[in-house]
Amino acid sequence: MKRTVAVIAVLAVIGLLIGGCASPEQRAQKLFDQGKYEEVLAKYPNTPVAPQAKEKVAEKLFNEGKYDEVVKNYNDTSFGPKAKMAMDEAAAKKLFDAKDYNGVLTQYPNTQVANQARNALADQLYGDKKNWDELITKYPNTPAAMKAKNELAKTEFDKIMKMPKKKKVAALQDFVKNPKYAGTQSVADAQAELAKVNAPAPAKAPAKAAAPKAGAKKK
Repeated sequence: MKRTVAVIAVLAVIGLLIGGCASPEQRAQKLFDQGKYEEVLAKYPNTPVAPQAKEKVAEKLFNEGKYDEVVKNYNDTSFGPKAKMAMDEAAAKKLFDAKDYNGVLTQYPNTQVANQARNALADQLYGDKKNWDELITKYPNTPAAMKAKNELAKTEFDKIMKMPKKKKVAALQDFVKNPKYAGTQSVADAQAELAKVNAPAPAKAPAKAAAPKAGAKKK
């Protein structure tokens, strides 16, 4: 019995010695493999595995929706910018729900909510034709602006098509160059009309030789 206890004691001492000889890097890696990422950062912040542990902690906090903590303490991880964007989206959504569309564009112009705010402002301008020039200038890529452009272009194109031929060609050339109507169906229609005008006239077929009269003698 005494012998067994002695063996166990020796083995324990050897284990302590071996454990004590492990480098900080090895101890940090062991904790990392056990998923003890916070402990790695607390005890071994300067080891090679520490940045990976920091990334893991940031990921956990991000998935829990603790974006402010990620931004505050783990902004140098890949989840820092993601958390900042998530916070901006949430703040922008509050402004949008309060119908403060200009506030969204001013404070959070790079969020997805900003696109919704831009469309909402464009829709407001579309409601009155007097505002269509402002709509097209300020929000050119919105559905409302494209709809207004197409309607304005169609009205102008129809007016040009009623002009005399010589005047019509010059008006069509100016029409297709006008950036106000760029990208509309009416510009494509105007280009097709100009192509017809500039198309070469079809070559005349050679005249057929007259058929010999019946009864005429061949030479």
